[in-house]
Amino acid sequence: MKNNKGFTLIETIVATSLVMMVIVSLIPAVNILSKERMSLQQKRSISNELHSELQSYVWTNRHPRLPIHFVKEIKGVRAVFSFTAERELLKGCVTWTNAQKREEKLCLYGYPAK
Repeated sequence: MKNNKGFTLIETIVATSLVMMVIVSLIPAVNILSKERMSLQQKRSISNELHSELQSYVWTNRHPRLPIHFVKEIKGVRAVFSFTAERELLKGCVTWTNAQKREEKLCLYGYPAK
């Protein structure tokens, strides 16, 4: 018999099945990571917008009647803002549904200018 020094059909099938198992197990992980990355980007954008909105109330000497509620769309996400007074602090909160279809809420506090 000759020694062909090549792969047999069984070896090729086993190697292909191992590669396919790795690929199939990585697809859900990549999907989860993608959604998590999008959720974090949304949270960063919305928290920046909340900070900007809160600063406009903190640094002005005019203090509108609180509570204030309004809706704003930020990069395609509907966010509900609310501003209330808690003792001597001004509390700004935002609620939205993230990329993973979960409702998130973020609050920031600020001292109003005197």
